[in-house]
Amino acid sequence: MYTWRLVDTNLAHPYYVTAADDAISIARSQDKVPNTLHFYRRHPPGVSVGRSQSVKDVNLEECKRRGIIVVRRRSGGGTIYTDEGCLIYALIFKSGLSNPNEIFTRVCASIISALRRFGFNPSYKAPNDVLINGRKVSGSAMVVRGNVTLIHGTVIVSSDLDVMRKILLKRGKTEVTSLENEGRSVEIKDLKDALAKEFGKTLYAEFEKGSLSDYERVLIERLIEERYGRDEWNLWR
Repeated sequence: MYTWRLVDTNLAHPYYVTAADDAISIARSQDKVPNTLHFYRRHPPGVSVGRSQSVKDVNLEECKRRGIIVVRRRSGGGTIYTDEGCLIYALIFKSGLSNPNEIFTRVCASIISALRRFGFNPSYKAPNDVLINGRKVSGSAMVVRGNVTLIHGTVIVSSDLDVMRKILLKRGKTEVTSLENEGRSVEIKDLKDALAKEFGKTLYAEFEKGSLSDYERVLIERLIEERYGRDEWNLWR
């Protein structure tokens, strides 16, 4: 077993948590921090745009009217809407794992095992989705910086799916759902505990609660100022 840090930001601004994932991966690449599991939820709600995705697929006027923040992340994947009812995890680590499909498979297997604890019967849709009753409840995205992998993703617990449909003009072929819509109410705290246990089994990790370092905090503020808080980055295509 390897000791990892567990950082729980809980509710935070979309700019902040997006910058935090980036800052943790930079700090890890410099061996300033250990492998890390980062939990958070976005408040106010946010639209997370994949690195190469177009904001033309987002209803920007509706976002402005509702106070929804648009931010572009460094990882690939599609554009997603998240609010307080969506738990987001990020795993930032150095390891011998280098095959993206293997990493996605392991992480999705962990999510499936965690959801089974609550009585769901999830299934895996390669490469990076988890379904319940054929509908998507979790997706993930990845970026590799040198020998550091950052994989982060969502578990939709009780998000406002009607707002999601109004905001995202282009959606995937698979219908999106939430744990609540699939008939069970799950507490965010309980889901965090279940995910940590299952990630630990899959990644041979033992998590110790910790906090962001001073280096990461300073870097987060810089990344917000120079990148994630700027339209030039978030709306560039």
